[in-house]
Parts: sequence; structure tokens; C-alpha cells
Amino acid sequence: MGRLLRFGLTGALTTSVAYLVFIGLLDRGLNYAIAATVSWAAGLVLGFTLNRRFTFGITGTERYRRDFGVYALGAVLQLLLGLTGYAILIGRMHLSGTPAFAVNLVVTTTFSFLFLRFVTFRRVAEA
Repeated sequence: MGRLLRFGLTGALTTSVAYLVFIGLLDRGLNYAIAATVSWAAGLVLGFTLNRRFTFGITGTERYRRDFGVYALGAVLQLLLGLTGYAILIGRMHLSGTPAFAVNLVVTTTFSFLFLRFVTFRRVAEA
């Protein structure tokens, strides 16, 4: 349960950064797909660092590159899932940025936790 709470705190910070970038870019007239991609990139390194150390308690440099590569793969899959959500929510349903972000957040956060828990940092769960 503690790990889930730490994931939530990490996610809140990373999501806040992503949200501010996303809404800021939409307000400047950028397409939602570009805004989502840039906001995703803004949170990538922050999310990896916090999740590896704070959420899953992994210290040191052992397997750092491998972990980052797998994390980045999961983040790309999460981005694609999010872009699909935005295409539906904004592109087809014509929701504005904030409600679309909130709805998409539920789906992408669930995917992210499961991917980190069972793929990226699986060894922590097995220990």
C-alpha cells in the first residue's frame, strides 16, 4: 500500500508538470497531439527518477540504463494510449482540454502503474 501511495505522490507531481505544459501549449494554439507529446516528454525524466528512487526504492546505478529504456518504452505506450484518448475525447467528442486530461489520466495512470510494477521494476516486487 505504501508503494501505491508513493506512486500517487510521484504521479501528482509529474502530472502537474505535464498538465501545466499541456494546457499552456493548448492556450498558445498548438494542436492537442503536439501539446500532449511535449508534455509527455517534460515529465519523462522526472517521472523515471522519482519512480525508480522514491516509489520503488531502487538506488545506485545498477541496471539504470536498462530500467530507463524499459521505462521509456512504457512511457511511449502510455503516450500512444493518451493520444488515442485525446483523439476520441477532443477530436471526436469535442471536450475541452481539462476534462479530456482528467478522463485520460485515469486510463493512462492505471496502465503506468501496472507497467512499472510488473515490467519496469518487476525485480522489486519479486524481492
